[in-house]
Amino acid sequence: MKSKKLMSVIVAIIIIAVIAGGSYYAYHYETTGTMKVSAADTPTNLIGVMDVNVTFSAIALHSDKVSSNSTGWTNYSLHDKTVNIMNLNASNAAFLSNLSVHAGSYNLIKIYIKNVTIYVNTSVTSLFGANATVSLHLAHDFALVVLVHPVTVSAHSTTSIVTDFNLSNNIHVSSHTFSMSATVDVVS
Repeated sequence: MKSKKLMSVIVAIIIIAVIAGGSYYAYHYETTGTMKVSAADTPTNLIGVMDVNVTFSAIALHSDKVSSNSTGWTNYSLHDKTVNIMNLNASNAAFLSNLSVHAGSYNLIKIYIKNVTIYVNTSVTSLFGANATVSLHLAHDFALVVLVHPVTVSAHSTTSIVTDFNLSNNIHVSSHTFSMSATVDVVS
């Protein structure tokens, strides 16, 4: 008799766990979409600069539907992804990550950059000293991008954005500084 009751309790617990797990999965699946994030550079006229390697560490998205108990920011790691963004545009932008995000609209983006290194043609290294590799000091921890039109991510779909850095404005060769600013283009 005890074994029948015990078996009934175990079966009930398993059924409840399956229903709860399935409900969570269905809710998560029904409320998420993908944001494909890439990086590019507006055409630049940086004389002697051959490569601009940027290490992206994270991205934060701000929902335009902020509740009273939330800041609205959600952080996503980019796992220190380093890409050469020199001369890339929206059509050949460097892929950073596919983020699984809650469906909705986002009105602000923070792009966290860990490191920027430029490689200079050896014929112009006298501008930089003896090295052909120059690490730039980061003026800020992140670039804050204010979106004029919110980026909308729908459930079960992918929205592609390209963060476009204008390296001519961001790289200050004389002070070895990288001022972070970017614009975001919604590709799809």
